[in-house]
Order: sequence, then C-alpha cells, then structure tokens
Amino acid sequence: MKATTVQIEDNMLERIDSLAQTMSRPRSWVIKEAISRFVEYEEWFVKEVKDGLQEVEQGKIATAGEIVDAFGKWGVDVR
Repeated sequence: MKATTVQIEDNMLERIDSLAQTMSRPRSWVIKEAISRFVEYEEWFVKEVKDGLQEVEQGKIATAGEIVDAFGKWGVDVR
C-alpha cells in the first residue's frame, strides 16, 4: 500500500470527521471507503457509456415508435 497526500477543504474534513465518529471508524477508513466507492462507480459508468456507444455504432438502438410503445405501457405519453 502506498501513501499519498490530498488537500481537503476544512468543511469537508469536518464532515468526514463527524461521519467517522458516528461510525466509530478512523478518518482514514472513511476517506478510503469514499474513494473506493467513487472509483467503482466511475469505472462502471465509463464502461456503460462505452458499451452504449458501441451499441449505437452497431445500430442496436430503439426506434422512436418502440420508445413511444414502451412508455405507453406505463401510461406515459411521450409524443
């Protein structure tokens, strides 16, 4: 494991410390957990966007009529 330095605004650090105290966890645990969740989400999001763009390039997209029909099943008028 490597260490790094990050500047965090005072207000955010106070929020982190408050959360850490409430959770009975050290500040470092809260920060590592936050970074881990952020990176996991962003990796998922980037993959989904790339997959979506690939589907568009392959022509795998819904037509306007298919969209109207799909939303119509829920009683939503999208016209």
